[in-house]
Order: sequence, then structure tokens, then C-alpha cells
Amino acid sequence: MSDARGRQLLPGQTSRVHVYDVESRTSRLVFESSTVLVEAPNVLADGTLVLNGNGDLWLLRLPDDAHGDGDGDLVLDESALVPVPMPGVPEINNDHVLDPSGNSVVVSGRDGDLYRVPLPAGGAAATLTDVTTALPVVRKFYLHGIAPDGETLAAIVGEHTEDGVWTTDVALVDPATGDPTFLTRDEYADDGVSFAGEVLVWNSERFTPGTAQLVSLRPGATDPVRITNDDRVNWFPHVSPDGSHLLYLSYEPGVQGHPADHRVELRLLPGVLVRGARIAAVPETLVTLDGGQGTVNVPPWSPDSRWFAYCDYPVRG
Repeated sequence: MSDARGRQLLPGQTSRVHVYDVESRTSRLVFESSTVLVEAPNVLADGTLVLNGNGDLWLLRLPDDAHGDGDGDLVLDESALVPVPMPGVPEINNDHVLDPSGNSVVVSGRDGDLYRVPLPAGGAAATLTDVTTALPVVRKFYLHGIAPDGETLAAIVGEHTEDGVWTTDVALVDPATGDPTFLTRDEYADDGVSFAGEVLVWNSERFTPGTAQLVSLRPGATDPVRITNDDRVNWFPHVSPDGSHLLYLSYEPGVQGHPADHRVELRLLPGVLVRGARIAAVPETLVTLDGGQGTVNVPPWSPDSRWFAYCDYPVRG
């Protein structure tokens, strides 16, 4: 989730995109820019990345040999970014998810609504949700997941209640009507809800107020099950399409929210944990980087589950 409008690069900072090969446990730098801050990669079937930056949506087509465990980096710059037309859509944040058909991407506008943008670039955008709820309740939708059949969206719904308290709850959203069906309605902070097959995964503070941990919810269940249980602050769980791996972003203890420009880790757990399996599993740290907000806010896996993309934002000394 992000409402940080107009996030810009700091002096001396660059915006970078990497691809990580799971089998070889190697990372390759594929994009770097000192002018455009890109965030939150999705991966199309042909390996093209979908990113947001400057309130817009972009395609980044990678060389054929960019994936896998090849030697060396293959670094593109901002000239390789292809804009995706979004007529009628306001500036977007970094919560966008690919439709399983591969023909569109659903984006979260800074106005709080959700929009469907056709892919490849071109065509008119159709509004998915046009929330006009009367005050004093104001809703904003932050999209993080789409069901495998494309028929249901998983979103965080933020609301200002009558007494001015900002709440965040998990909801399933009908893409035809925009109507939410709430799965949580409480005071606990929730974010990053996405699908792992039919199971939902997200980060929540319900078990440890003030410290986000990963949870899952199986179909028909009402009580989330805790996945992680440590003193770190864990965000944005993403299960690989084949169900084998659970990737997430991990902050140091005591961090509040999911801020930008922190020293963070990308960690991996067995995907079977989302179904409540009780196995001994120690998180594996794959990468330590300068990032956080924008690194993996939305599903970054390739369709074949062999690699994922992520962003970092180092500052040169």
C-alpha cells in the first residue's frame, strides 16, 4: 500500500531492477536509472516487466538472456521504458496486478479506485471501482492480488471511520461491480493480501500489534493462521505460481509500516506453509538490499516460478 505522492529519487540515488534465479540463487542487474524511480515489478508471460513510476505504468522488455544464471549484468536505462497509455486513469501508486489472461493489468489509482488497463499498450481503460460512499466513511482500495480464474480481486480497503480513525481491512472485490466482501473488520493493521491458489496470504499486526507478521486464510475459514513468528517486521508475501516458494520482504525489528530506503531482506520459505503445514522451516535470506517501499509490493514472480524481479534504491557515497 502506498499513498506517498510523487516519490522522487534522493540526491545520488538510483532506481534499479534485478532478476533473481531461484535454482542458482543468483541475482542479475537488468535496469538502472538516476532519473526515473520505478517500483513493484510484475512479470508477463514473455518475461516483460510491468512497473510503475512517476504515477504512470511502464513496460520493460528484457533481453532474451536476462533470465537465468548467466554471467554478468545486462543493464538497461530509462530509454528502455515503454509507457502504457491509461486514458481516463489518474496517477497510480505501486499496487498493480496482472490479470491471469495476460491481456490487462489492474491498477490502484491515487484517487482510491481500481482501474483495468489493457495490455499490450493501447486502448481505453475501464473503471473497475468508482467508490462514491457518502461521508463520513471514505474508502480507498489497494490491490495486491487476483484469483487464478480472474474472477475475484484481493485488496486492502482503507477507511476513515466516523471518529477519524484510519483502518485497513482485507476484502474480496467483484471486478464487475467493485463491491467488496470484507474478510476482516477490526482494528488490526493489514496489508499486502494476495492469492496462493485458493488461499489468501497477507501481513497483519493481529498477533503482534505494531509488528507485521505473515498470515494465511483458507477458503471457508474465518480465523487467519500465522506463518511467520519472529521479531522482524515481515511484509508482502508472494507465493510462486507453482506453490513451491513463499517470498517476502523483511525489515529489522522495530520498523513501523513499510518505509522506503531501509536495509531490508528478501526471504524465502516453503510455500506449503500457507496451508497451515506444521514443518520446521527457517527463513532463507536471498538478498540484502537498500529498499523496502517499492521493492516487491505486488506479485513479482515469473509464470514458470523460476525467477522473480525486485527493485532496490542505493545511494552512492
